[in-house]
Amino acid sequence: MRGLAVVAAVAAAAPACTDAPAGELAEHRGTTTFLTPTEHLARASLALRGVRPSIGELREVAADPSRLPELVDRYLATPEFGDTVRELHDEALLLRIRDRQYTLPAVDRLRGATFDQVNDSIYGEPLHLIEYVVTSGRPYTDIVTADYTLADPTVARAWGLTYAGFGQWTVVPTPDRPRAGILASPALFMRYRSAGANYHRARANAVSRGLLCHDFLDSDISIDTSVNLADPQVVANAVVANPTCAGCHQALDPLASYFFPYPQGTLPVGSITAYPFAYYDPTAGDGWFGTTWRPPAYFGTPADGLAGLGAAIASDPRFARCAAIHFASYLTESTADALPPAWIAALQDHFTSAHYDARVLVRDIVMSDEFRTASDDDAQAALATIGYQKVRPPQLARMIEDLTGFAWTADSPAVVGIGPYWRQGTYDVLDDDTEGYRVLAGGLDDYLVTRPVLTSTTTSSLVTRDLAYRAAAFVVSHDATAAAGARTLFAGSPGAEPASATALRAELANLHARIFSELVDPSDGALDADEQLFDGALAAAHGDVRRAWIVTLTAMLSDLKAVYY
Repeated sequence: MRGLAVVAAVAAAAPACTDAPAGELAEHRGTTTFLTPTEHLARASLALRGVRPSIGELREVAADPSRLPELVDRYLATPEFGDTVRELHDEALLLRIRDRQYTLPAVDRLRGATFDQVNDSIYGEPLHLIEYVVTSGRPYTDIVTADYTLADPTVARAWGLTYAGFGQWTVVPTPDRPRAGILASPALFMRYRSAGANYHRARANAVSRGLLCHDFLDSDISIDTSVNLADPQVVANAVVANPTCAGCHQALDPLASYFFPYPQGTLPVGSITAYPFAYYDPTAGDGWFGTTWRPPAYFGTPADGLAGLGAAIASDPRFARCAAIHFASYLTESTADALPPAWIAALQDHFTSAHYDARVLVRDIVMSDEFRTASDDDAQAALATIGYQKVRPPQLARMIEDLTGFAWTADSPAVVGIGPYWRQGTYDVLDDDTEGYRVLAGGLDDYLVTRPVLTSTTTSSLVTRDLAYRAAAFVVSHDATAAAGARTLFAGSPGAEPASATALRAELANLHARIFSELVDPSDGALDADEQLFDGALAAAHGDVRRAWIVTLTAMLSDLKAVYY
C-alpha cells in the first residue's frame, strides 16, 4: 500500500482529485468516488505515455466524456507508449544494468561507443523486442517464441546479426538462435549469470519470476539448517534426497538445465578483443549431465530445448496471468498482491480471447473502474484504492520535455574506475545511475535497487525542484523570444509584463491546464495563490518579468499536483 503519510501530504497540498473542474461532476457509486472524465484522461495519458494531455484533449473530454476511449486508443499508437512498454518490462525483468562487469568493451566494431550506448543497446534488445510485439499487435506469446529479434547497429555488431536498418531499432531474423524470443537473447543471461555450483538456478528463477510470476524464493518451505552448504557434494545430494530441498529443486533444477548453453561465471570483459562475440554454445546443452543430473523439463513436462521451453511457457496459463499482473501493477502503481484477484482473472480471460494482443489488455486496465477510482468512504475498501500516482523518473523527464522542450542531459569524460574501454559521454540525467539521478529520483538500477519508490522522498523532491528550475529557465528564455505560434508552453510572451491582471490570470489558467491538467476559468479562485506568487516574485526581482515567470513556473512544475496524478 502506498505510504499514507505521503498521500495525506499530497491531499493537504493540492485540491482533491474529486474536486471536479467547472462543468464536470465526479461519479459516485455507493461509497466509491471515481475520477472525473478529465482526471481520468490525465491519468491515462501519464500512465500510458508519461506526458499530460493537451488542452484540446481535455476540452474534448470535458464536453463529451464518451470521447475518452478513442483518445486512449490514440495514445496506444504513440512512440511514448512504446517507451512505457519497455520501462514496464524492465521493472519486471530488471535488465538495464550499468556495471563494468556486465558491459561489453568498446573495442573492434564497437570502438568509440560510450558506456551508456553499449549497455542501453545490449540490454535493451529484449525490451525492444517486447515493445515491438506489443505495439504492433502481435501475440504477446511472441516474446518467448519469436524467430526474430530487434537490433540496432551495436547489437548487430556484437552478436553478428544481419542488419539492414539506418541506425534505428529494426526487426532482424535470428536463424542461428533457437526460436525462443527473449529466451534466445544473450543479454538476458549476461544479466543473470550463474556462479560456480549454482548451475543456472538463478537464471531459471529469473525466468520463472519474470514470465510466470512464480518466484521459487517465495516458496513456503522450512529450510533444513543441518545441510552443510559449504560442501558441494552434500548439497548435490540434498537437492535430490532431502525433502525440504527437493520441494523446490525438483522443479527448479530441470528448468535450469535449459540454460547450460550459456556460460557460467563472470563476463570475460578483459578477454574480448573482437566481435561478433559468442555467448551461446549449443554443444554445452548437456552440461546438466554430471552436475545436477536433472534433464531439462518444464515443471515436470519434457520440452525440447529453448524453443520447446518458450512454447511451454507461452501455453502456460500462468504466463497470461503474469502479463496481466505486470501491466496492471505498473499502470496502477500497485503491488501485485494488492491487485484484486477477480479483476486479474477477468483481464487474463479477455487478454487470451483477444489472441494475446497486449494493447487490448492495456486498454481494459485503463478503462476499468479499478483504474479510475479516486477514493472510497469505506475504510476497508479505501485500503485497496489506487489513489494518487506519482510520475516515475522517465515519465517525469518526458512530461517536462513535452511541456517545456527541456531535456536534462550532462557530459562526463569517463566512467570512474573503468579505464580505457569506456567513456561516459552525454547521458540522460534521469535515466542514468552511474553519474545521473535515476535512483535518487525514485527509479531502479536493476541490481541493488530493484523496486521503484512511488512516494516523494527528500532526494526525489530535490531532483524534481532542480529539474523544474532548469526547465523553467529554459522555456521562459525560449518563449520570450519565440513567435506566437512557436512558443512551447506560454500562450503569451513571458518576456513582457502582462498587460493587466486579467491577462496574467488568463496565462495562469493556460499553465494550469498544461501542467496540472485542470481546466479553470481565469476568474477562478484556484489561481489566486499563483497570481500572488507571480506578483511577489516580480516585486522581489525589481520588475524583471522573466525572473518572475521562472520563479512561478519552478513552483508549478515541482508542485505535487504536477508530479502526482
